[in-house]
Amino acid sequence: MAGFAVEAVVLRQKGRELYCFGMNSAVLKRISYVAPRGDESPEEVQRMLSQRRAKEIGQYIRTENALLPGSIVVSLTDDVSIQPTGRPDVRVVNFPDDEGYFAYIIDGQHRLAGFDHSGGLALDLPVVAINDADINLRGKIFADINSKQERVSDVHLLSLYYQIRDLAQDETSVVDVVIRLNNDSDSPLQGKIKMMTHERGKWTKNTAMKKWLAPHLNPGGVLASKTVAEQAVIIKEYFKAVQRTWPGAWADTRHFSLSRPIGLEIVLGLFAPVKHRCDLNAGRQYTADTFESQMTVLRGVDLEIPGGTLSLDWQRGRMGLISNRAARTLLIRELTDILHRADEPDPAE
Repeated sequence: MAGFAVEAVVLRQKGRELYCFGMNSAVLKRISYVAPRGDESPEEVQRMLSQRRAKEIGQYIRTENALLPGSIVVSLTDDVSIQPTGRPDVRVVNFPDDEGYFAYIIDGQHRLAGFDHSGGLALDLPVVAINDADINLRGKIFADINSKQERVSDVHLLSLYYQIRDLAQDETSVVDVVIRLNNDSDSPLQGKIKMMTHERGKWTKNTAMKKWLAPHLNPGGVLASKTVAEQAVIIKEYFKAVQRTWPGAWADTRHFSLSRPIGLEIVLGLFAPVKHRCDLNAGRQYTADTFESQMTVLRGVDLEIPGGTLSLDWQRGRMGLISNRAARTLLIRELTDILHRADEPDPAE
């Protein structure tokens, strides 16, 4: 047996001592364990390990500048001894062997499991340890950690990743367009996209706009060959045309769904076929006028879809028929067919 020791800084909370020290992830994996809550151990506190999440963390660990500054929280077993030093706030934590079940992981099992997928990369990790905590204390710590924290919103994360330039180039370009749509004074969406978590009264989120615009702007999309500035101008002109095509419904989010997420998703789902009509009929001119002229065939359309007849007037009370994604996909397909048929020769001629 080859035991080892680490020096730990002592923190005192509610009459208990917490021991804080650093440990290499490879070493920590060898001396720690998890007993997940299940049929065979219903009294345990940990959840089952998600290999998907562990692989995602492993991929993150391999990226440049990846850091894991959050502490792994463990409960030391009674095989581990704690010895005083000459300093009141420092202890020596003695592990009887360099491999075994000496530290029960209360928080951080997925971060540690991520090193199984890190390509052999190991990192020094901060560890906070409690000495021989009983099942009730372990359960309370686990429940408190996982219930008191508020998940960072997707809106905040997208803005932050864009700010620190940690998005792929394709994603960065799409967010560039989203920002222009929200900031430019000539944009029908000026100030209407939620870019920060605290904002209220916006029409939709930056993450949603990124998702709906990406198929058109990324490689393979109908605007992929354009610069970011050109893409933003064309999308702004398109939304001006949407505003003109249904002027009574635009911006009235109380009574109509056109400017709500469901409506914006649908009209952006129609962008490619409307642009195609501009290519055919307007000499590849992408202005509010040309877009509007190609969308007029959609005014007053009645569509038979599962659940009933939907009139494309965007009234909120009628949009419940397309409340699920499958129904919206079907609607976009039906409207695309109408746009395509508008360019077919009249067989009577």
